[in-house]
Amino acid sequence: MKKIVVTGGTGFVAGWVIVEFLNAGYQVSTSVRSLKKGERLKKEIASAVNAAELANLSFFEADLTSDQNWVENIKGAAGVIHVASPLGHGTESVEELVNVAKNGTLTVLRAAKLAGVKRVVMTSSQAASTPATGSTAVLDEQFWTDINNPDLDAYRISKVASEKAAWQFARENQLDLTTILPGAIFGPALSAHAISSNGIILQLVKGMPFIPHVPLEISDVRDLAHLHRLAFEQPVAIGKRYLAASQTLTMAEVERLFQTHFPEQQIKVRLLPNWAMKIVAKFQPDMRSLVPMLDRQYRHTTAAAENDLGWTQHQPEETVLAAANKLIELGLVTNSK
Repeated sequence: MKKIVVTGGTGFVAGWVIVEFLNAGYQVSTSVRSLKKGERLKKEIASAVNAAELANLSFFEADLTSDQNWVENIKGAAGVIHVASPLGHGTESVEELVNVAKNGTLTVLRAAKLAGVKRVVMTSSQAASTPATGSTAVLDEQFWTDINNPDLDAYRISKVASEKAAWQFARENQLDLTTILPGAIFGPALSAHAISSNGIILQLVKGMPFIPHVPLEISDVRDLAHLHRLAFEQPVAIGKRYLAASQTLTMAEVERLFQTHFPEQQIKVRLLPNWAMKIVAKFQPDMRSLVPMLDRQYRHTTAAAENDLGWTQHQPEETVLAAANKLIELGLVTNSK
């Protein structure tokens, strides 16, 4: 039985990556910041795997800010799926977030090299494939974000820096790297403790006072986890980037969908002008990441993942409804009126 190491197991995406590999018959070892969190994760994942598969899950304590415990726990693995990455709080300087993201990635890749493990699949972001404002292009994996674009927030710049650092390290140390670039990641949460970008869905299903003009290129977390496994298993993926979102819904379209499916929420859809959104973002750090996406017209293609790996995606409407229904099931949504 092949062993896979997944970083940051308590995260939203990592949880589903663990489920994907357990379901496919792998032994999975995942890093957690404390073993207590590992035990909680085991209970949460139990709803998505059977008992025999769950028995193949183990944990080790490690943190991206330290080299401690990584090498010995990666040894003997067939590969590393590096998912963990800092999102930030919107208040960090560019330099702070770039350093944390880049150094965390290099911590894992150095450990893989020292442990004698060559195969690494890393979660990057379509933030590392963002064109200038006004672009109407259809972008593939050849396109990289220009970090000098003044519209970019610290998070987007950190994703570019960490992915470029990973490729440079892989080239210099003969690692077999693949990077996966998701968009806005939604879908059913495994627990109330790890909803991540489903926080946007939570706000929308509760009913937002105003909706910005933002198109969301949507990755279903289940499809994203499957893409990580396909990329790991198929040699054609080595040395490649794969975009993982090509289907778009605007925030207003998502809100109207919820208005129809959750009438008890009495949702009203009011659009926020771009000029007002830019002012709001100056005072609400969590809204800043949406500014580069206002009235976005460019889009990405996932043809490479589909053609190389046979990857398929849920319809985005299915994804956001699955996310919302799970948030309701978890008790995170109360009748707002």
